[in-house]
Amino acid sequence: MNSNEHDYLKVCDDLSETNMERFDKNDALEIGMSIVSELLGMIPGGAALQFVFNQLWSRLGDSGWSAFMEHVEELIDTKIEGYAKNKALSELAGMHRNLETYIKLLNEWENNTGSSKAQGRVANYFESLEQAVERGMPQFAVGNFEIPLLTVYVQAANLHLLLLRDVSVYGKRWGWSDQKIKIYYEKQVKYTHEYTNHCSTWYNRGLDKLKNKGSSYQDWYNYNRFRREITLTVLDIVAVFPHYDVKAYPIQTVGQLTREVYTDPLINFNPQLDSVSQLPTFSDMENATIRTPHLMEFLRMLTIYTDWYSVGRNYYWGGHRVTSYRVGGENITSPLYGSEANQELPRQLYFYGPVFRTLSNPTLRYLQQPAPAPPFALRRLEGVEFHTTTGTDMYRERGSVDSFNELPPFNPVGLPRNAYSHRLCHATFVRKSGTPYLITGTVFSWTHRSAEETNTIDSNRITQIPLVKAYQISSGTTVRRGPGFTGGDILRRTGPGTFGDIKLNINSPLSQRYRVRIRYASTTDLQFFTNINGTTINMGNFPKTVNNSSSEGYRTVSFSTPFSFSNAQSIFRLGIQAFSGVHEIHVDRIEFVPAEVTFEAEYDLERAQKAVNALFTSTNPKDMKTYVTESQIDQVFNLVECLSDEVCLDEKRELFKKVKYAKQLNIERNM
Repeated sequence: MNSNEHDYLKVCDDLSETNMERFDKNDALEIGMSIVSELLGMIPGGAALQFVFNQLWSRLGDSGWSAFMEHVEELIDTKIEGYAKNKALSELAGMHRNLETYIKLLNEWENNTGSSKAQGRVANYFESLEQAVERGMPQFAVGNFEIPLLTVYVQAANLHLLLLRDVSVYGKRWGWSDQKIKIYYEKQVKYTHEYTNHCSTWYNRGLDKLKNKGSSYQDWYNYNRFRREITLTVLDIVAVFPHYDVKAYPIQTVGQLTREVYTDPLINFNPQLDSVSQLPTFSDMENATIRTPHLMEFLRMLTIYTDWYSVGRNYYWGGHRVTSYRVGGENITSPLYGSEANQELPRQLYFYGPVFRTLSNPTLRYLQQPAPAPPFALRRLEGVEFHTTTGTDMYRERGSVDSFNELPPFNPVGLPRNAYSHRLCHATFVRKSGTPYLITGTVFSWTHRSAEETNTIDSNRITQIPLVKAYQISSGTTVRRGPGFTGGDILRRTGPGTFGDIKLNINSPLSQRYRVRIRYASTTDLQFFTNINGTTINMGNFPKTVNNSSSEGYRTVSFSTPFSFSNAQSIFRLGIQAFSGVHEIHVDRIEFVPAEVTFEAEYDLERAQKAVNALFTSTNPKDMKTYVTESQIDQVFNLVECLSDEVCLDEKRELFKKVKYAKQLNIERNM
């Protein structure tokens, strides 16, 4: 039942105060989530590096970095050797001092941009700093300790990429040439892939290590905790790396994380005191509680069935059904989890806002039975209090197991209802019985709050919509687990057809025009097409990529023709065609870009195309103008060489062919 707003706010404030001590112990989780929250909606400019720097060192200091390492050491039960830890800490201390100096010089120059001395100081210092950071990165990937160093590695990688991004932001104002800026941009692209692949590879190896360690409940508990916490502290940050490309994202971009994480099972168990022999096994837990890849859903209602054990009439959560919905879709009711017990009337909890916190009461009771039977061990969930942004809902009673201990707010000093990081999306269930015991446990799954419920397209920002936010998929389309760096699952097809239907809400005048971009991986050349409300809007041919599991294998491409929506609520459909045979086509997301946004890469391409065309006569594109010199051809060659491989690789290749042809004509003319 909903409490009134006054009581609810008082409870939230009290809980916020009582958990301040815990926040001090969970810095690794909190800092990682606060950084991700900020970067998902990053505003263009150079403030991102300073924000991340302040988040890391103002809260951690130099010594606090050990907490990041100890966090993963505990998860995988592997200690980093002293020499490796000392190397990493020493490198971090140097990075701290150097970044602090750079930020100071940058601020001094921005406050006095007319000073050539200030400009020279910050530009020169940048070059030395970037080289030092680049040389230091191997200290965070020492052999045999890549997994426990992972959270430190990703933070250092994040700082390096944000530092390289500064060249795209400030390079021209520092007086640097296009060629020099291009070198740093290409370095940023290269390390984006390298750092991404390192993190996803060692995350998966960490999972494999824990999976092969044992088959008990405690082994699964550690496995799931690693999966959850490395997602929060590593993979979520990696998913934002592509946003640092100023050429591709010159205006504010709204990203969304659709991945799902699972909090600890609500089973009362103490590994120091209790045996795991009665508990579900590793495979029991994985099969019963972890959902297969699926379209993204939002929680609407829980129907909870209450069971009881006859000795002492002990009531507990015996089973449930989940009612959820997809953006633009109808209600979906899950299969029954557990049993449809009827010791009490079913409790239907309808949530009028995101559930951002649970306070649960899992218990262990030893019940006396008639002699000579031993005591009966009953592990069950006696109650849960659900906190939403509008109030609280209760199943039987409130407990002390707080979901905030595993999914803390991104801002520990804010009110929980404003600063929460995740929303409850589903609940699964596990049950095991034997002589003399019964175990029932609910497992809650959560999604990041950035994945909003409306698929709203803005007129002044680039809006990213993951394809798993479709409300239905087409025949032949499947949902596949993401590769680890996409921030969620992906849609897959092996043959021509459409992927599914996405409901969009347009938050701008219908006269606003947009261009669509697609992030995909494919083993074949193909043709993408888009359809809005039954009308085909775009169609274009795009090349195959490297592979479907590495960062390099995913490419973001754009349709050149802008369009406008005819309705404020529209159905968008993406499809593929123009290929034969069985191939793998994976799509991560679509992006809606306001048409007036001018991309630097497009401007560079247009300038290079004009320069190449100017080498030849207007009447015959194969006839070079008589006054063209070798020096002019070299200048045009440099313009083409500076084009982005990421954005216009095919056009760049064609222009290179024309420039080389011009060089050949010039050689023949001079002979």
